[in-house]
Amino acid sequence: TEGDAYKVRSVTFDGASAVPQEELLSALEENKPKQWWQFWRSATFDRKKFYEADVPAILRYYHSRGFIDADTVATTFSIDRDAKAVDITIALQEGKRYYLRTVRFEGNTIFPTELLMRRLDVEIGSPVNLDRIEKNINGNEDQTEIRSLYLDHGYLEATILYDVLRSATDSVDLIVRIYERERFTIRRVDIVGNTKTQDRVIRRELFTRPGDYFNRAAIIRSVKGLGVLNFFNPEKLRPDVRRVPGASNQVDLVYQVEERSTDVLNASIGYAGQFGLTGSIGVAFNNFDLSRPLFGGAGQVFSFQWDFGQGNRFQTFSVSFAEPWLFGHPTSVGFNVYDTRYFWNIEGRRTGGTINIGRRFRFPDDFFRGDWSLTYQRQVEYTQTLEPTRTFDEISILQTISRISYDNLIFPSSGSRFRWTVQASLGALGIGSSDFLKNEVQIEFVNPLLQIEGFDRLVMYLNTEFGNVGRIGNRPGGIVPLIQYYAMGGNGIAGINVIPLRGYSDRSVGVPGNNNLAYFRQTAELRFALSLNPMPIYVLAFAEAGNAWPRLRDADLFMLKRSAGLGMRILLNPIGLIGFDYGYGFDTDNITGTRGGWNFHIQFGNR
Repeated sequence: TEGDAYKVRSVTFDGASAVPQEELLSALEENKPKQWWQFWRSATFDRKKFYEADVPAILRYYHSRGFIDADTVATTFSIDRDAKAVDITIALQEGKRYYLRTVRFEGNTIFPTELLMRRLDVEIGSPVNLDRIEKNINGNEDQTEIRSLYLDHGYLEATILYDVLRSATDSVDLIVRIYERERFTIRRVDIVGNTKTQDRVIRRELFTRPGDYFNRAAIIRSVKGLGVLNFFNPEKLRPDVRRVPGASNQVDLVYQVEERSTDVLNASIGYAGQFGLTGSIGVAFNNFDLSRPLFGGAGQVFSFQWDFGQGNRFQTFSVSFAEPWLFGHPTSVGFNVYDTRYFWNIEGRRTGGTINIGRRFRFPDDFFRGDWSLTYQRQVEYTQTLEPTRTFDEISILQTISRISYDNLIFPSSGSRFRWTVQASLGALGIGSSDFLKNEVQIEFVNPLLQIEGFDRLVMYLNTEFGNVGRIGNRPGGIVPLIQYYAMGGNGIAGINVIPLRGYSDRSVGVPGNNNLAYFRQTAELRFALSLNPMPIYVLAFAEAGNAWPRLRDADLFMLKRSAGLGMRILLNPIGLIGFDYGYGFDTDNITGTRGGWNFHIQFGNR
């Protein structure tokens, strides 16, 4: 019947008195009836998957609730050939419910029983949960099981066995036997496949060193660090642990990589609503080597960019350079010089430069880093509605505290990103003319939902961000530059300091004239990777909401502009990441006073 594409119409559980039918239906993994609203699911009957996936899932569900003797007695498939449907009846024998009476560890000389009990995470007197016991001994998603404790301290061949012994009418005793064996050290750490990236660039991201004890957590952290570099194909990034011939307690680690192009040649044209035709011409060498510019591979970044809008409404020239590891230490330095002209409500020009320095922290963990910059720029501003022409100097300092634990920057499947940025001008101290304090916070999370062929393909992305600009002092003549004001709406490429909000036209959200000093935006995306290599492509469904206000005290998180839609991201080398979104704005904007409606957006980069 599988070849005839029969559908599962119903599943009935006979003998299920202790567990509700609805819970057992939810436990099924493959063959379950499809509800009318579950448009993404298939209800096709598959007998092989029923026995390989569904029956074990039902038993795991019972075993996780104390029914350790539960079993299937018989299964009946009733075929309706006219309707091409299958009704499944599963006869169950639940058995008694057992409770955990005692837990005993044997053979543990390295770690105390108290620590192992915390890892086991079971409660004496509660219904015995075989599923939890198995995962917390031999492997769970968070890698907090007992086996990880041994693997992270060099005990590569540690064996952990357990027995569940019935000790009374409704009680069991759990005995965990541990055979610790020898502690392994790392003899060599080799790198294979790097045809461009220099060994030292890779090794500085590794947390495994020759002579260290074997540590699985350090290997996983190293692979994640290499993935964040974005120099290598994530599908081919694999560590290999090899026993050393003739040595009883040594291993060699081999990190296998496959280079991919990271340089971006940007010669793009787009459309940004009221800005009309927009484009950019530039080049970014993301794995540059200043001492060998024709070869690269030192992990430095050098870029030149020219962005422009129709009718010269805005244009920017910029040149930047960054060295992520200064003198072999995790201290980054760099500079950026730029010239920007903008003509949209605010008209003006900014010319200046920035010097940057950053450092990776060890506390609270090594995902944290701090970055600081000193900026000098001369600004000329003119607006037809607010201010006469004015020229002033701005000297500001900026601090960014961030934490990034993504496994990949193009299509992250796990991890998070946190960024807190504070920028303060020195006008209140009498240095320069501007006087402002800007605070911005952004928090992102990515959680894997579905794995296909060993790779996370379906993920949930969540983003929350907000910002505020205020004055530091009340010095006469102190200026909050108009370019520091927020605008919201569109794809975020229509000028400077524009917060994207899909489903609305460019700069249409917030008070008229874009005189906003505070904003809030929240985004949820369901992403599915169609391809990870050689051309990463993923599709997405999004829902987001945001707004901008003239002052922080005017902010109202219950009055957000909402939108939803679909999109796609494609990494085209050497152009970079290109996005296409089609979103619907549910609320009225502040330009036309009408509902945002359907809007098409093109974007470049990860924003």
